[in-house]
Amino acid sequence: MKIDDIKAIEPELAGDFRKIEPHLQALDKHLILRTYLDGYSLGEVDTKVWLTLRNNRAAYSFIKRGSLVNLARWFQWIEDNHPEIQAEVKAKEAAAKAKVAAASKAGGNYALALQDADKGVVTRFLPEPSGYLHIGHAKAALLSDYFAHQAYNGKLRLRLDDTNPSKEKQEYQDSIIEDLAMMGIKPDFVTYTSDYFDYLYDMCVRLIKEGHAYADDTDQETMRDQRFKGIASARRDRTVEENLRIFEQEMKNGTEEGLKNCIRAKISVDNPNKAMRDPVIYRCNVETPHHRTGTKWKIYPTYDFACPVVDSYEGVTHALLPMVP
Repeated sequence: MKIDDIKAIEPELAGDFRKIEPHLQALDKHLILRTYLDGYSLGEVDTKVWLTLRNNRAAYSFIKRGSLVNLARWFQWIEDNHPEIQAEVKAKEAAAKAKVAAASKAGGNYALALQDADKGVVTRFLPEPSGYLHIGHAKAALLSDYFAHQAYNGKLRLRLDDTNPSKEKQEYQDSIIEDLAMMGIKPDFVTYTSDYFDYLYDMCVRLIKEGHAYADDTDQETMRDQRFKGIASARRDRTVEENLRIFEQEMKNGTEEGLKNCIRAKISVDNPNKAMRDPVIYRCNVETPHHRTGTKWKIYPTYDFACPVVDSYEGVTHALLPMVP
């Protein structure tokens, strides 16, 4: 990698992670046998690149995880040995902390705006009925209610995410609805992910037919290890016909072969974001009847699949996630 190339990409390093990730890999390769990007001491190129990456939250977080060893080493070396270039960064961080402290002293507020609210606002609260509401749930529910009913003339949807019968109970479902009423939250619609099991099944079949999903009988420990290391499953190249047979005949009926398989989305095997490495989107559960659908289904969608698909189907425009206490 030439110095002119590094100078050319430096402004681009302020962009979103997907666009800059190839540049980060190129910088990592460039630094294999180098302490600095340019020469043998801190110069203009290293200073500009370091500051640009330091001010990009996504890039900074990724580098700190150490996935790109040489880039992480270089970044830490600059941070530890050249405090003279960090005055601007420290000033920004101090200002941000002061702002947070001032806001905390003044009391909490909802002083923020939603993007594209002029096109309509539909928020949703999406708890799983596997326990009672905690403080993080309450925060998300109150925010969703506020933006739907006070900040904007929108709608609030309550959707019980009942996709795991092994953990969920009618008791928790009823408690959630009662607790929301006690907080003064009145959703405009109450639905259940189980209302869409037929639709979600059809969407999974569609993904398989289009070559975007496959059946995998890799054991859990091996699958976890392969995802962590970015290794493709041996089942990733199964034919569409084989994947459909396993999903529609074996998994749907809870057969011995079906129980060994899950359906995975064919996205990426080595994405820097490990959550994107062919996540599981359907799995079998024949041990526990569903509290709403009984024994009709022996396969259930995962949250990673059901959440975005049903959000889209229901027309949700803004999703505010709960914070775990």
